[in-house]
Amino acid sequence: MHPSDDSRLIDTLLRLRDLGNTILIVEHDEAMMRAADYIIDMGPGAGEHGGEVVATGTMSDIMKAEASLTGQYLSGAKEIPIPEQRRPGSGEEIVIKGARHNNLKNIDVNIP
Repeated sequence: MHPSDDSRLIDTLLRLRDLGNTILIVEHDEAMMRAADYIIDMGPGAGEHGGEVVATGTMSDIMKAEASLTGQYLSGAKEIPIPEQRRPGSGEEIVIKGARHNNLKNIDVNIP
């Protein structure tokens, strides 16, 4: 989703919560996690390497949990570095012509 959609969705979920509803979301979006009242971090890896509860609590609790890889990235203890050099593109592209679905108005797009 676009970040502006994130904030609208978060506002809607908070209003539902404030009306007395319990909201449960499976999400990886940082803004959504920061807005959550309570987080259950599953892991320690993905797929067959996951399935265990590695941390629970508030965003602060998750960031302090040593077993939480999510918390390590959210706290800044770990980061994904931006490569110093990018690989060159192939020069090829995907071409979309006359897109007219949803809010698209017969546009052409070239995607490298």
